[in-house]
Amino acid sequence: MGCFCHKSLLSLPLPSLDISASVVLPGMNIPLGLSAYLNAAGLPAEPWQPDPAWLSLALPQLQLSLQAVATISAMASLRAQVLAQFGIDLLIPGQAMAMARIVATMNARLSAMVDINPLGWLQLARLNAAIDEVNLALSLGLLPPSPSMMLSLTVPGGIPMPRWGNFLALLRALAPMIAATAQLNVSLSATAELAAALRVMAKLSLPALVAPQFMASLTAALSAVASLQASLGVSPLTLGFPAIQLRVQARLAALLPTLSARFGVNVSLPNLLALLLSLLPKLPVIPTTFATSAVVQAAMRAQAMAALNWQVPPMIAAVQIGLPTCALVAQLQAALGITAVLPSPCGSSCDAAKLARALAA
Repeated sequence: MGCFCHKSLLSLPLPSLDISASVVLPGMNIPLGLSAYLNAAGLPAEPWQPDPAWLSLALPQLQLSLQAVATISAMASLRAQVLAQFGIDLLIPGQAMAMARIVATMNARLSAMVDINPLGWLQLARLNAAIDEVNLALSLGLLPPSPSMMLSLTVPGGIPMPRWGNFLALLRALAPMIAATAQLNVSLSATAELAAALRVMAKLSLPALVAPQFMASLTAALSAVASLQASLGVSPLTLGFPAIQLRVQARLAALLPTLSARFGVNVSLPNLLALLLSLLPKLPVIPTTFATSAVVQAAMRAQAMAALNWQVPPMIAAVQIGLPTCALVAQLQAALGITAVLPSPCGSSCDAAKLARALAA
């Protein structure tokens, strides 16, 4: 039936997650600023290596609006996440009720909880992630890019990046629909099957969330903790916030001299970030992560998508309920190792059956 277990949150360390103090460390603006520079160009990533023959391909052009594509993408993502996390297929009649029970039992667990402010964890995780990105970019030779790296970034496949503009725009528009058909397990050419799957998803009804703000805060806090844990290889909640902050501060202190040596500037100079950014070239967006050979091949099989002119409703309520539910469950597992959702009630003390009867009434 699906049950967000009443035992799963009993040991949830809310006080340890409630860190509202801002993180202020000397020099932290340097990796944050360099990370923003990299992210604006889709970096760090390996240089894009397209096939020059792709420029001669006639990719289909979507008529669907951006809003319609976003709605379709979200519905498909919900189906894929629920299937992966809970083994529930929302396209199969009757299985959607199990997802409704998960939301109902989750609501019961969260309704009495007090909101938290995880600002400290969020800022610390963002800084640590920026340090990771800058270190990766340094290892790839992206900060600053060497002449050969600069050539591979701006002239991929021996062709100047501006000439790829129209091809990439069409491919970027198609990519969400390609992903959606895969997530809904329908062929790119089977538009009738796609429409049928979307109609099923559009009719999905889930209980309204009783604590959306708390869910958002808790999910963000757990995501930050999981990110720090994966990067540092230690349990942030076991060591505590001050100890983790010291570890990130040590990583920052080690990074700054490395940047100084790589760029040939004094780390103690005022306005160091502005100086570093002034030494970096303006880069195009590097499409390595989405413009792959597999995506291009799929796009060439998506000719039927060009004929679609569906009027798709705005984001449906079930998506705005289901996706946050999946996100919270995923972060509980990642940060705390908790299997929050069980396939059935765990014992006589469980109230899931009572909640399910109320849901069905």
